[in-house]
Formats: sequence, C-alpha cells, structure tokens
Amino acid sequence: MNHERPRVLILTLSSGEAALPVLTRQLTTQSFQDFEHEIISGLPNQAAHARLYRTIMDRASSFDLFLKLDGDMTLRSDSALADMVRAIAAHPDYQHFAFQVWDCFTDEETLGVHAFRSGVRWNVITDELFVDPDPPNARQMLWQGPPAPFVNHGEVVSDAECFAFGVHKFLKVAQRGRTMGEKSHKFFRHMRNCARIRDLYRTTHARRHLLALAGIEWAMRRDDVSAISSKAELQQVFDSEIQAHEGSWCPRVDRLASSTIAWRLALVRSLGLRRGLR
Repeated sequence: MNHERPRVLILTLSSGEAALPVLTRQLTTQSFQDFEHEIISGLPNQAAHARLYRTIMDRASSFDLFLKLDGDMTLRSDSALADMVRAIAAHPDYQHFAFQVWDCFTDEETLGVHAFRSGVRWNVITDELFVDPDPPNARQMLWQGPPAPFVNHGEVVSDAECFAFGVHKFLKVAQRGRTMGEKSHKFFRHMRNCARIRDLYRTTHARRHLLALAGIEWAMRRDDVSAISSKAELQQVFDSEIQAHEGSWCPRVDRLASSTIAWRLALVRSLGLRRGLR
C-alpha cells in the first residue's frame, strides 16, 4: 500500500436508496480525494454482492484500498475518508478492516463498513441470505473506537426502506430452508436487533420504527419467504400490502410492541418452540 497517497476505490451497492444523492454530494467535500466511486445498481442482491467482490479482485492492480460503502449510508464528517485511511495505514499487517457505523434504526453502533487491502479474494457466493462473507485467509481487524463511527446507516430513508430493514432482519433470524446449517451467531445478533426495534418503537413511536416492526411482523407470518432477491420485489409488497392498508396491519404491530406475550407467541409460531424461546 502506498502510505503517502493510497488509491481508494469506493464501491456502493444501490437499489435506489434515498441516501444515495446525499452520499454522492458528501464525497465531493471530503478532505481526502484520491478515490474513485463506482455504483453497482440494477442487480439482484446476491448478484450485486458477487459483482462487488469480483470488482475488488479484478482491479487489485489499480488500487491500494477498497471500501464497501452502501447506498443507505452517509458520512459523518468531511474528514471521514481521511481518518479511515490514516487508521488503516497504521496497521499494515491486516487485509480486512471492519468498522462500526452508527445505526439510526437501532440507535447504537454496529458493524457495517468494510475496507479491504488489494489482493484479498473470495470464493463463489452461493448463500442467498448471507451474501457478504468475509474474504477467507485475510487477516481481519474488528476496529474498536475512533475514528469509527465515521458513517451513519439509515440516516436518510424512505418508508419502504424502513419496512425492508425489518424484513431483512427477521429473515436473518428465521434462516428458513437453509442447506448450510443455522448460523447461530447471526441468529442471536439479528434477534437482538429485532427486539431493539420493538423496544424503540414502544418509547419513540417514530415512523421508522413502526415500519421496521411492520417488516418484522410481515416476515414472521410469511413462512414461504426465506430471502428477498431484489428491492423491486419487496417494493411491490410494500406498495400493495403496507402502504395501501395501514389500518389493517398497524393494530397487529401495536400488539407486538405492547404485549410481551404477543411478541413471544409470534416468535414461537414463526420459529418453533425451541428457537422462539431462546
């Protein structure tokens, strides 16, 4: 890596997120400007991630660092990229850096931004639910403390994105129809996220939490859905079942939020007795 002027490729997966124009403008005001920005859009979820990782491998000779910065993320300061590059330069023996972001859905820090040194490689992605594997044989640093979080997740969102957030979180809890076995650490992480959204809705009554909890409730009832392959597919669900019929689903969401018994029963119905009471 060129420690004086590292070349950075920022890769953004986008499905029309409301935050993308904001992120694009923010990149123009960053104090660090030695980067290119490439947006990957118009592909199903698994194919989009496969394209992103293939791009990192194919363009290894042209860049020192690759930053995965999704379309629903925004930067917290004009020095965000400079701070990240400086932090990475101090740890030359690592190839993969996982940074915490500030998640506006759960009001806490969570892993979300990944940077990779040139030369990391991935196997073919075959999992339709967990589409962002760590590169094998790459030394990873789970970054703690400043400069992270230098990114916000979900700061600027549409109603449909809030609903989709809840759907995706619960599908990663349910892990339906998997042939690869349950990922227990993912189960507990995303179950905690779902419970956190429920708790926040009870206290804030914010629309983002209402719609995220609606997404959780929808995914709980849809035993036939194991993964969402495209945002367009979920947008149709939102338009036809959520946006057009708020009066029918809102009472169900309120019951989930206000009653621990209703919440537990919904988990048991969706996950089974053993997993629902974990």
